[in-house]
Amino acid sequence: MFGAQARSNKATVLFVGAVVFMAVFVGLVYNHLDYWSAPAKTAAPNVPAVVVEDDKSKTPAPPAPPAPESESNAEAPAIPEESSITNAQLRQTYLKDIYSPSIKPDAKKYKPWGAFEWELPGEAFFKEGLGEDLCIIDLDSRGFLEPGQVFHGDQLMSWDHADKLHGLSTGILNHWVYAQIHGYKYYYIEIDEYEDRRDSWKKPPIMAEILKDHKTCIYMDSDAIFHHMDLPFEWLMNYWQINPENNSMALAFDPVSEKNTDKFGQVYVNTGFIVVQNNEKTFEIMTEWEDCANDGGKHPECTEFRTNGPGHPTDQGGFGTYTRYDFEDDIKQLPCTEANGFLESHSGCAGIFIKHLWTGKKDWIKISIGEQLPGRYLEAFHEGFLAEKESYYFTEKDLFDGKTHPQVAASP
Repeated sequence: MFGAQARSNKATVLFVGAVVFMAVFVGLVYNHLDYWSAPAKTAAPNVPAVVVEDDKSKTPAPPAPPAPESESNAEAPAIPEESSITNAQLRQTYLKDIYSPSIKPDAKKYKPWGAFEWELPGEAFFKEGLGEDLCIIDLDSRGFLEPGQVFHGDQLMSWDHADKLHGLSTGILNHWVYAQIHGYKYYYIEIDEYEDRRDSWKKPPIMAEILKDHKTCIYMDSDAIFHHMDLPFEWLMNYWQINPENNSMALAFDPVSEKNTDKFGQVYVNTGFIVVQNNEKTFEIMTEWEDCANDGGKHPECTEFRTNGPGHPTDQGGFGTYTRYDFEDDIKQLPCTEANGFLESHSGCAGIFIKHLWTGKKDWIKISIGEQLPGRYLEAFHEGFLAEKESYYFTEKDLFDGKTHPQVAASP
């Protein structure tokens, strides 16, 4: 019995010891967990907060996360600083890295963006770039001096004011930028007004005078633009097989339409884009074309084209009805879809290489130029255009006084 009692007492002691141990253990765990609990709340103002510390580690509790700021106190997003890149730097980058000539004049193929491909059909007559031996000509009797126009100097053209941009002015800028890319000579001629005919009859005498100082010249209406800025024009002349020896002029057909046909039923060529070569026959053609609308000329009925009307073009009518037939062997007629029109016109002429936006000069032309000169590039090149005005801007009187000729311009 004593043995049983002893065993019972022993068991009781073990049980009590186990209970004490568990109580101590739970207490330790509780204190340990209390260390990782949230920090004590801050007391009233000017009363320091009490930090609960672990008796062993003496490490302070981590700080409370900052309270979220209200919308009224939150810091506004930083506004990006205005770009420090100057307009001159933008022009340099554009000409060097974006639209520099992509192929050589005698390259066998042109494949923009690795997509579609055009291949030279025959001999390359222009194996090297012409530089300033090739010229681009704009001429007009309008001043383009209003806000949003190309010679308005008080405010640069900008897409920030796209609704106020003058479409024809963006076309003129396209011609100048293309000349900058390829090193061609550019001219803008302020012409006088005719009293008895449309001013577009100034084309033949103006072009002939400028051509004297160059091997090749291009005339463009202000609503006609170069589509592929990277493509050298020498390559295009090779592609169209324009031989400078016997192709004095090259012009594109108009869209097939009754209103675009001459009295012989042939579709007109459009005189809004003209390529001329410096040879004897070219000057003969120009003289005869200019004289066409004069009294007592070779074709007396040509005087009816002095003024225009629906289906009745002026200088184009005289050239297409008379002059081109007198020099058929010397004038190359180009495909309309490659050198006239624009895709959105649905005219059958897509303007693949030269876009002529006759019915899109207020809207479609700005979209085309916006793709070529996006963002600040428009104002950057407009700034450059105005800065170099003295190098290309001449009046008609200046031209015929010889002031555009290199040796005259260089003299003091």
